[in-house]
Amino acid sequence: MGRVYEYFLTQFASAEGKNGGQFYTPACIVRTLVGMLSPYKGRVYDPCCGSGGMLIYSRLHLEETGQDPTNLALHGQDASGQAWVICKMNLFLHGVTQKVFIDNEDTLRNPPSEAGQRRYFDRIVTNPPFSMNYEKAEMPAPERFRYGWAPETGKKADLMFAQHMLSSLTDTGVCATVMPHGVLFRGGKELDIRKGMLEDDTLEAVIGLPPNLFYGTGIPACILIMRRPRRKDRSRQGSVLFINADREFETGRAQNYLRAEHAEKIISAFRNWQTIDGYARVVPLAEIRDNDYNLNIRRYVDNAPPPEPQDIRAHLAGGVPRAEIETHRALFGAHGLDTRRIFTVRDADYYLFADKITDKSQLPDIVKSSPTVQRQEQALLDALNTWWSDTAAKRL
Repeated sequence: MGRVYEYFLTQFASAEGKNGGQFYTPACIVRTLVGMLSPYKGRVYDPCCGSGGMLIYSRLHLEETGQDPTNLALHGQDASGQAWVICKMNLFLHGVTQKVFIDNEDTLRNPPSEAGQRRYFDRIVTNPPFSMNYEKAEMPAPERFRYGWAPETGKKADLMFAQHMLSSLTDTGVCATVMPHGVLFRGGKELDIRKGMLEDDTLEAVIGLPPNLFYGTGIPACILIMRRPRRKDRSRQGSVLFINADREFETGRAQNYLRAEHAEKIISAFRNWQTIDGYARVVPLAEIRDNDYNLNIRRYVDNAPPPEPQDIRAHLAGGVPRAEIETHRALFGAHGLDTRRIFTVRDADYYLFADKITDKSQLPDIVKSSPTVQRQEQALLDALNTWWSDTAAKRL
């Protein structure tokens, strides 16, 4: 029943467009966030819980990894009464009924408390609303905002949410939150907040996501991984991991999404804290200082493809450069394609298309009719059928 409910939530969010994005985060994003935090015990908190997907998958993550899901207490807040009802129903239909605390409260105006004392959490995972206004006079517990106050107008409450999350962590807690890219580079008071967070070594990772992942908006977003001041692992102190994953996505009918391998690539790079050329890089704080605390991801990890070389002579006089064919020789061989069926030698540096090819539409038929290609494809099918039969036999 939980999966059925989740399916209809997805359809409803898609149909609602922008309004749907206010309460529903795509499952691929949820799994990526939870996968990086790997909650295993204690309190998990989503200050903007919407339909409850972050909390539910935190429990499911423990089940999938063979751990006891009842080790987690789930805490959530949402200012929308409609979202609060949807969340409660979603949790119930997923069989999550114990150690669950969901409040219909505004996170910034009513931080979670217990017996009059602030409540702290081991994991915080959330997708707060982007670019909201707020009123400083309505914000209790001002100690939450130790790095400063963002402008009250101009829809810039994003870093207020981030500071609230930081202040709500236990000493060993970790937070993963979705944020708009503006928080990475906007100046003024937001620069002061960003500078304070960086100098206190609270920011562990910045991850750039592809565009058009969220319902109702096509703008790209990022993920911030944060810890309490100077609580990062010793090997990670004084640096920030930047991951540029904005090219890692599958194009869908209405919006893009992360495939399992895209999410796993992000999670693996974060867990291993590794530099991957054109994808991830560990950047020392000194370099970020030199860039005036600008966290624009492409400044540190540029994943733009290298420019494709052009052969001017081929453009002017015609012909296919021999170097281009040699570059793809391994791919031709893997498919069993003999290039002599398509090209003829013009001279030492250039080929021409074979005389029988007068239009590019002929190429698919020529490739398919090649005996070597047919043998290679049959060998692949035979290997697949053998594997399938062996696997089916083992299951029986």
